[in-house]
Amino acid sequence: MEGIRAFLLTLLVLLGSGAAPAGTNAAAGPTAQATSPIVSQAAPVDRATPAPPAPPRGFASKVVPAAQMGRLPASSSKQPFFRGGVHSRAGAPTSSTTPAPRVASSSPKIAVYNGLNKPGLNAAGIPSTPPDSTGAIGPNNYVEFVNSRIAVYDRSLNLLSSTSLDAFIGQGAGVPLCDPQIQWDPAANRWLYAFLYCNTASSVQRLPFGWSKTSDPSNLTSGGWCQFAVVNDPFLMDYPKLGHNSHYLIVGGNLYNETTPSTNPPFVSAGILWAPLPASNSDTTCNPPNLGATPLPLMNGDGTTPAFTPVPVNTDSNSTDGYVLSAYDPSGSNGVAATPQSKLAVWHLDSAGVLHPDADIAVNQYTWPFNAPQSGTSNQLDTLDGRLSQAVGDPATGIWTQHTVNGAGNRSVVDWYELTFPGSNPIQQGIVSSPTDFVFNAAISPTSDAHGAAIEYNRSSSTILPTIAAQIRTASTPAGTMEPGESVLATSSAADGDFSCINSGGANCRWGDYSAATPDPIQTNVVWGTNEFNTAAGSPPAWSDENFALLVAVAPHAPTGVVARAGDQSAWVGWTPSTFDAGTPTTSYKLTAYVAASPVATLTVAAPATAAIFKGLTDGTTYTFTVIAINVIGPSPESASSNPVTPTRAVQQLSSPPPLPTRSPVNQVSPAPSPPPR
Repeated sequence: MEGIRAFLLTLLVLLGSGAAPAGTNAAAGPTAQATSPIVSQAAPVDRATPAPPAPPRGFASKVVPAAQMGRLPASSSKQPFFRGGVHSRAGAPTSSTTPAPRVASSSPKIAVYNGLNKPGLNAAGIPSTPPDSTGAIGPNNYVEFVNSRIAVYDRSLNLLSSTSLDAFIGQGAGVPLCDPQIQWDPAANRWLYAFLYCNTASSVQRLPFGWSKTSDPSNLTSGGWCQFAVVNDPFLMDYPKLGHNSHYLIVGGNLYNETTPSTNPPFVSAGILWAPLPASNSDTTCNPPNLGATPLPLMNGDGTTPAFTPVPVNTDSNSTDGYVLSAYDPSGSNGVAATPQSKLAVWHLDSAGVLHPDADIAVNQYTWPFNAPQSGTSNQLDTLDGRLSQAVGDPATGIWTQHTVNGAGNRSVVDWYELTFPGSNPIQQGIVSSPTDFVFNAAISPTSDAHGAAIEYNRSSSTILPTIAAQIRTASTPAGTMEPGESVLATSSAADGDFSCINSGGANCRWGDYSAATPDPIQTNVVWGTNEFNTAAGSPPAWSDENFALLVAVAPHAPTGVVARAGDQSAWVGWTPSTFDAGTPTTSYKLTAYVAASPVATLTVAAPATAAIFKGLTDGTTYTFTVIAINVIGPSPESASSNPVTPTRAVQQLSSPPPLPTRSPVNQVSPAPSPPPR
């Protein structure tokens, strides 16, 4: 408590005196981190010390219904949206004027699912940049968010509804709303959202958030959503990242002091807040929840360095623990001198709403990246500052996260990690890189069956325009690697040269600031994503989103309905192939004959056969049969056993399959595949 009290007293003096210039991004002095658990509490008054000037309201002071947060001023500014922290470093190689032809090798284990690779929202009518492209998949819908609009699609990416973010929360046109976040909550079949009132013109600060009243997100009004706002004057909670467990909505972000309004306010601390979720997705009361929040400053696990950009995990299961991850800041964005780092900080929120600091995770050393060049222009793209930008998964089966860092030849690369809790972390870590291009603005997600993962990203260089591409890994892919080759999803038709480049002196164009990847809860080997590309040159923003579904090739599911008919020293065996789309076709089927519980013979037939004559059996012996489907990834689980049959000499030798039984065989569910090897 002494450390917290000292910090708060220092902060009060800072707010009263304006001692930290707006351009310094100075962090509050480090203090010892609160011991587990972390709770939000007021510092006691030291009555021996004269009271400092009364401060503005503190971090996350209260929650109000969105309709009661006040009419927020509109903005006509042509400045890019605020993002705190440093930008990527200048000094990337100079561009050439002629794009070189580039054909990426394709991977046989990645494909676009059902042809779902379509343009989404774009800058037309949205005079803002960067787009902060994100999205999430649910059982029936894909929901896309950008600065400053929302769109709801069906699972074929047909548009169902769309509106501006200001209309979504009942505000007037032109209110600057940014940093949108959207997630599907499988624990209660609902949607969660959060975004930021991007206000650097006054000390009025709000963080809108909420959830859908049902599993249907398409009613984009207060009739379809419970909508609230955190009143957190004067702290702008920049780069808010959304996550959840089965009980709480969790938001992490970086706090900047707007007591004296500034387009470059001083950094105060990172912070995490959480709100209890209703038990079901039929919430019609929409009562404002009570918030929990971290005391300030929030420190890394070493207790001495300020945390920066805490990222709650998008939990894709019913887990009661919600994890929060943060990369130690390598760039100096947290007010500490820039230095290479090699740790991830970890916290978890339990089912009772208590936040616990966990042990740091040691990872390979990283530092913040350089700008990415583009073909045909001196304008370079901002690749961020080494922060994590999203995390998704389950604590037991694997949480995946990534960030853009510096790589060989001073080209940006993406470091990715798989973590489990408990576990000997990282379970694995890898790099997505190119010998010629800068790789950045990525998002990674496991498949919902935890048997694979997909990562999507941008590539750019002095010889190519910004491109969206993706890679995957399966359970059999060597640890720390992706499968060879990539899938190119979209390519820019012009270099980015919008007003964010002009405002930064022509050296650094805002891009991102993030993209999205989420696991499909229905098609369990599909990951959906959203990223941006550019469509035109010139000062007006010309970004466009691309929404896509990536099929991670896996082994087939087991055949069903295995039926047998006896012959003379033989049996006819028929089966129904699984309708599950494994990503690559089934190439063969392996039949196994059993006597009692012992396998005695096998037979392999080429696909697309759905029946076979199993010869070489012994008359008078009773057999059952199972079938396994095989593709290039491997074999399926074994099917359920057929009915028992006894070959006999009295039965005519089967030369062709007999008709199927008149009754429909019962489709039996195959055993769940075991978790992939780590």
